[in-house]
Formats: sequence, structure tokens, C-alpha cells
Amino acid sequence: MTEDYERLVKRNGRKVKWSEFVGSTTFIESKNLARHVGCERLYLKFEGGNPTGTQKDRIALAIMDAAKQKNASAVTTATCGNFGAALAWAARVFDIPAHIFIPEGYHVPKDRMKRIKETGAQLHFAPGQYEDLVELSKKTAKEEGWFDANPGVDGVKEISIEAYADISQEIYRDIRRAPNFVFVPVGNGTTIAGIHMGFKRLYEAGKIQFLPRMVATSTRRGNPIVKSFKLNSRNIQDLRRDEIKETKFNEPLTNWHAYDGQEALDAIYESKGFADYASESKMVEFSKLLRQEEGLYVLPAAASTLAVMHDLADDKVTMKGTFVAILTGRDFE
Repeated sequence: MTEDYERLVKRNGRKVKWSEFVGSTTFIESKNLARHVGCERLYLKFEGGNPTGTQKDRIALAIMDAAKQKNASAVTTATCGNFGAALAWAARVFDIPAHIFIPEGYHVPKDRMKRIKETGAQLHFAPGQYEDLVELSKKTAKEEGWFDANPGVDGVKEISIEAYADISQEIYRDIRRAPNFVFVPVGNGTTIAGIHMGFKRLYEAGKIQFLPRMVATSTRRGNPIVKSFKLNSRNIQDLRRDEIKETKFNEPLTNWHAYDGQEALDAIYESKGFADYASESKMVEFSKLLRQEEGLYVLPAAASTLAVMHDLADDKVTMKGTFVAILTGRDFE
């Protein structure tokens, strides 16, 4: 057991749960940005306060807890950067070797790469797109007997959605009601599916009077969840490989196959929500505004929530009520 793990499970002589080290992230009302996006009341849920700077830490610790219970000899996943950094950190905490697979042509941010290397995780670079590396990581996990932490894997999917449901509980704890809209960046779709599930539980328990409308935001350069919704499809549809284009701004969002895309699409339809794209220029613009107006250093991809909110102010949404933007990642540069 590592010193990190010792610190994780003990505090002031008492045992604590690993879940106490993630979550309870910054939640503020932003009157400054509300006027920029044209809504009545705007709250920001900033996940950058988690240990490695994204919401991925929530699921990384939960997954590693499951891996340790199974006495895993090692853990593996493919990544565009964020989940790899989170899982490598959590694996070190739980004293389990980590193998991180990265597409060799991807623009992994320097800070994320540095964080992965500092944990001692073993990096595996290979040609292909993200989905190709997921399959390679899964194949290697099966061959080597490692714990497969890739998205969409049975068990991992349920653990991840459950972990993200805590975000809804935290929002309710802070405002004691349901917001009218919750805007969430989507790549694989796991985060929005988990948040929706959390609000469904609050509704079924009688703590909130209605379900918030879930809004998925992503890049114009390729995301199956948004495209499927815009095609009025109730079933997730993969994109063609040549429909996506990765850039340093959109890699957390773009993919041709969304591993939890059906769950995300179901959340959108069940909540009477919607999905839309954000341009990269707007994502960059709102990441700068967040820094200027609220002192939050947010990845441009995470700012897609505000970019879409702004674009829809005079279009699809009546901008009355309470809006929550989930800001999924911190910008370290």
C-alpha cells in the first residue's frame, strides 16, 4: 500500500472513504456571465477542482476501488489525455500498475502527459484513432489479465454512471431544487448519463418537483450523440471515420463511436432536452471569458456549454429559469 493510499484512507486518526477526496467541487452563481449568454440565472459547476483537474477523477477512483477489490495485477485504458491522467493517478494511489494507451498522432496537452508520466504509468503509443486504441487496450487486457477500465465495458459503464450521479446530488445540496436546464459537454456521453440518473433518483425520492432538461454540447468536428439527436434518431448512430477531425481544442469531445452514447441519448430524450454543436472559436472565447469574469481556468472543450447556451439565447431556448453549466476540465496552460 502506497503512502498516497495511506493518506487516502486515514485522516486525523480516523478512516475515511476515497470518495471524500473527489467531488464537492466549486459551484457558483455567475451574474457576470449570465448577461453574456442571455439567461435569467446561471450557475457554474467547475470540476477543475478535482485532483487532476477534471470530472474524470470521480470515475477513476471508483474504478480503481473495484479493481483493487478484484486483486487486479494491473489496469489499462485508452485515452485522449484526461481519463488517462485521472486513471494513472488513481492507480498510483491504489498501488496498482497502470498501462495507458494513446493514439500517437493526438494532441495530448503537455500537462496531462506530464501528470501521466509522473505517476509511473507505462505509456503505449500506437497508430490509429481513439477507438482503435480502446480496442487495442481491451485486447491487451484480455491477453495479460489486466483490469479493463475502458469506457463501455460491462461493469465499468455502471460504475462510471453511478459516480457521475453524485454531481446531481451536489447541485441539489447547494440550491435545494432542480435547475431548469443542465448543459453538459459530451464525448462518450457518460457524464450526462450519470447526471441525469442522479436527478431521476432525486425526483423519485420526492426531493425535486421536475427533471431538469439535459443539454448535450460538443464539437462541430464530429460527435455521434449530437448528430444522432439532430437526425431525430432515438438510437445512437456511429459516424464515419472520415467525419471527425481532432484538434488541440476538441479531442475530449470528438469521436466516431460514443461508448455510452445510447445512455446519453436516452437522457436527452427522457428529460425533453436537446443537443447542439459549439464552434471552436466560441469555445475559446468563453474559456477566456470564464477566466476574465470568474477567475476559472477552463479547457475550451468544457466551455462548449456556455458557447451553445449563448448561440441558443435567441433561438431554441426561452432563457427564463435556472441554468447550470458543467465545466468539466481545468486549463493548466
